[in-house]
Amino acid sequence: MKRGVPLRFSVPTLFSLILLSLGCASGASQSGVPGNMRPADDRNQVGDPPALPVAQQQETENLPGIAVWPFSNGGSFGSDPWDYEALGIGLQQMLITELSLNSGLRLVERSRIREIIEELELAQSGYIDSETTATVGRLVQARYMVVGSFIDANGTVRLDARIDDVETGEILVETAAKVQDDREKLLDMVVELGIKIVESANLPPLPEPVVQERQSLDYPAEAIQLYSRALRREERGDMEGMVELLRQLASDFPQHIEGRQMLEQYGVETRGAL
Repeated sequence: MKRGVPLRFSVPTLFSLILLSLGCASGASQSGVPGNMRPADDRNQVGDPPALPVAQQQETENLPGIAVWPFSNGGSFGSDPWDYEALGIGLQQMLITELSLNSGLRLVERSRIREIIEELELAQSGYIDSETTATVGRLVQARYMVVGSFIDANGTVRLDARIDDVETGEILVETAAKVQDDREKLLDMVVELGIKIVESANLPPLPEPVVQERQSLDYPAEAIQLYSRALRREERGDMEGMVELLRQLASDFPQHIEGRQMLEQYGVETRGAL
């Protein structure tokens, strides 16, 4: 089992962790989103669930919580390189979307993970050890942390992921899931990766009709690139750039559901782009 160097935090960082923990427990702020460009329904990220009655909230809180780390580039190469930094964010959100379709799971929003990564300066840290994922997982109240990576070898993409148990700090399966195919089939690969992840952790499976519906979607590689770049603009607070890319996505690839939903949640008209 691969282990990293145990985390050691300074007093200021520990104080920040306490504040983050309190913030995550009471609901995340709209960090990084200017007041005039917040989602129309006052939620942080695409795919965030709507407010539930108290009884349903309690039931949801009892579900196994899963957080997904941004995917890291494992050494991609080729004559037609992608924007791999953006792709790591795009794959993270795509996997969150797939897992969130499972009513037996509770997903942590990407925005919460981003806030903690920035606070602890972990964005460029490469390999993430199980001590780190356990620390972050406790802050966001997740039982499991999914850590993924990708390699684009001249247009053939491989996705790898492992699952860390936050409560024990152990890696459940070193390589919990692995899929490989042409980059044009990237959405299918993410759907398959989600299936393998829940199987590896013995979590409730996604209903087969939902799987078939997701696999029937046509998201070309170019659409995924645009979506990934828009997500990165959002994380950087460049809302005008985000909207520009999402409008292009809606115009060129109107079948991309998540892109349209993201525009709508920010209160941006999409009919003119379709």
